[in-house]
Amino acid sequence: MGYSTVAKLVASVVIAGAGFAGGMKAAPVFGVGSGDQGAEPVVTVDTTLVKNSFADIGELATESYNFTQVGKYSEEGTKVFGMEVPGTSSHYLITYSGEVKAGVADVSRIQVEVDEANHVVTVTVPAVEILSASIDPASVETYDQSFSIVNQIEVGEVTTFLADREAAAADEAVSKGLLDKAQGRLEDIVKKQVNAVLGEQASKYEVRVVLPPPPAP
Repeated sequence: MGYSTVAKLVASVVIAGAGFAGGMKAAPVFGVGSGDQGAEPVVTVDTTLVKNSFADIGELATESYNFTQVGKYSEEGTKVFGMEVPGTSSHYLITYSGEVKAGVADVSRIQVEVDEANHVVTVTVPAVEILSASIDPASVETYDQSFSIVNQIEVGEVTTFLADREAAAADEAVSKGLLDKAQGRLEDIVKKQVNAVLGEQASKYEVRVVLPPPPAP
């Protein structure tokens, strides 16, 4: 092989290598190669996903009121000429414990809006209300129970009595500010729920909660 042939071969290898190196440097300009490796992906918040996270909760209870009370049930006995016949009346004392919960009953009414330009998530929530008032059956105990063959206490009467006590406990909880406390905690709980859904993106978004007016006293 002559000198000129060798020189041409070396020159072609050098040119090819330079072209390959230049191609690697130019590749990122077209979105190919190592230039794309460090690019931060664009992440957007799915409004539906955030709203559905509340639907998964089903019931958003924000505050509870626990109570333990003593109730008295009594039923008059048989009367003859205006006088009660001895041994025909019935009565008992009963102790019971329960819980009244308040919060958002219909989570489907929660509205979510996302402003991607300013990175703001706005959540509009409805007013809080009493969700439930229940007496724990295991806590019910009776004392000082009378027994009358003529006028016996029936299970249905006890059930009705406890149902009335549940309603009374709900009214008492409201009078002691349960709804005010429930709404006061609503903003904090909603923000925590949204941030949990956002995950790693939570630090990049501001969460605003639009609350209804405070419940009337």
